Amino acid sequence: MKNPYNPFNDKTLHTTVNQTQSVTLDERVPFNDVIKHGDIIQGFQAPKRLDQFPKWFQNPKRIFATISLLVFASFMIFIITNYFALGK
Repeated sequence: MKNPYNPFNDKTLHTTVNQTQSVTLDERVPFNDVIKHGDIIQGFQAPKRLDQFPKWFQNPKRIFATISLLVFASFMIFIITNYFALGK
């Protein structure tokens, strides 16, 4: 009996292709006309992936926590100043 074709055993099917690093300008190429139009209006190519943003901007949880802490601290200062301004 002849063995049926099994793609998992085919060595030519699973060969990997070496890819070189693309130029950073090619990574920011827009993939549709709307994004291309937005890049033209802005005058520069906007980041298309998360790793193209600055390091401090890549962690949204840290940014949210910092903003929340600043809002809370300013609210507490506002409450304390109103408490002493109105005379206890």
